[in-house]
Amino acid sequence: MTARTPHTPVHDLSDEALVQRMGETGDRTCFGIIYERYQGRVLSRTWHMVGDRAEAQDLTQEVFLRLFKNAAKYKQQSAFAAWFKVLTYNVVIDELRKRQRMQMDPLPDDPSTLSMMEESDQTIREKRTFELLYERLMHLLDRINQEEKELLLMKYRDDIPVKTIATRMRLGESAVKMRLRRSRLKVLALDKELPTDIELRHLASPVNAAS
Repeated sequence: MTARTPHTPVHDLSDEALVQRMGETGDRTCFGIIYERYQGRVLSRTWHMVGDRAEAQDLTQEVFLRLFKNAAKYKQQSAFAAWFKVLTYNVVIDELRKRQRMQMDPLPDDPSTLSMMEESDQTIREKRTFELLYERLMHLLDRINQEEKELLLMKYRDDIPVKTIATRMRLGESAVKMRLRRSRLKVLALDKELPTDIELRHLASPVNAAS
């Protein structure tokens, strides 16, 4: 628990204390302070992700709306800044997927042009979504122990066969498979808002995966 006294001015509270109070009471003053502290960096991050300022501004508002609704879920097991960064990635991925499903562009007259436009747009969006999932999973891997992280990276990022991993780790193949399964479930359990169809294949290089 973050220590605070009744005499501490609200503007002097830590991020963690502000979000805790938001979660407990829905305090809008605390929300406003967090917004002032983080609005700039969230906008910068979402703009970098989507490449469009107007879209980034919309996503920034969605990030803070999600924060207000989910403040009670923050348990102070990690620094607020790190938790909020993951929440930001979650929002961007979710919104991109929604917009991809809902988007209906005006159709050009030339069917061949339409086909090229659809293929190009789909490729760009798939690549962007894959990159964001990669970053999101890498953040989660930083929260498990080093041995589990290295094991998952060998299998899913480097595509090393289980037999080779077993030799390197001086384990039986069945033991490696068991550890992989346990480590995989541990990672996915860290983020309940991960898309239901996500797989650890997203740990493969985004560049290679998009080619």
